[in-house]
Amino acid sequence: MLAGIVKTVDPFVPLPTYDRGNRLLDALDSVERDAIVSHVFVIELASGAVTHEYGVDDTWVYFPMDCVLSVVATLEDGQGCEVGTIGNEGASGIPIALGARVLRTTICQVAGRSGRIAIGAFGELFERFSLFRAIVFASEDARSFFVEQLVVCNTIHTIEKRCARWLLSLADRKESDTYELTHEYLSFMLGVRRPSVTLAERRLRELGAITYRYGIIRIVDRALLESLACECYRTAAENFRRSIDASRENHDTLVRPYPLRSSRNET
Repeated sequence: MLAGIVKTVDPFVPLPTYDRGNRLLDALDSVERDAIVSHVFVIELASGAVTHEYGVDDTWVYFPMDCVLSVVATLEDGQGCEVGTIGNEGASGIPIALGARVLRTTICQVAGRSGRIAIGAFGELFERFSLFRAIVFASEDARSFFVEQLVVCNTIHTIEKRCARWLLSLADRKESDTYELTHEYLSFMLGVRRPSVTLAERRLRELGAITYRYGIIRIVDRALLESLACECYRTAAENFRRSIDASRENHDTLVRPYPLRSSRNET
């Protein structure tokens, strides 16, 4: 299933320097932000591009701006599903920079821009700037909470509610209520068969919450879609906001508990 989605040909296109778009970087004060942004390379990620691959060392930490990344778990027969989503609220590759192995493959599910920092530079910045360090820890805590919430969501909530939650989260990360999305992608990310996704999408469309035409999703009634989504959408968003707010208030007290990994290649 994953093989039909992932693309490996020319996945990265370089763009001008970073301005704004990633909520972690944009939460920094002006001094730390200016220093860190000078190390950010902005690229365009194609849908299906692999940013981190299981078992393969990587040298970058990614900061999505208006693209959306998915951490996927794949079985031996090729079937799999999303086990984590990273958009403009977070970063991908932080555990790798902190010394962890690449345990899951991460792909770009929705094309767009991302900043990225070489792991070696990331480590130096992480050591040097307390607010950056605090925000990184806060984002990882929020991501862990989201993964745990996802387990509950996938176990208890209906496909229709999960679909509504996912469409809202994707719109937030794209900062747009209109974006490209196929049923194939949606079924993979929700871990259900495509006919089930088609029925859920049709139901949301019939209720007037969305339109779907030629692979383009458009949220036409956000309030209605939020009422149809499970509580996990609101819970995860509120937890992220609280985590970042707390990190800004208490960043001077945080201490790094993990060794940093040096990079062999930072060009």
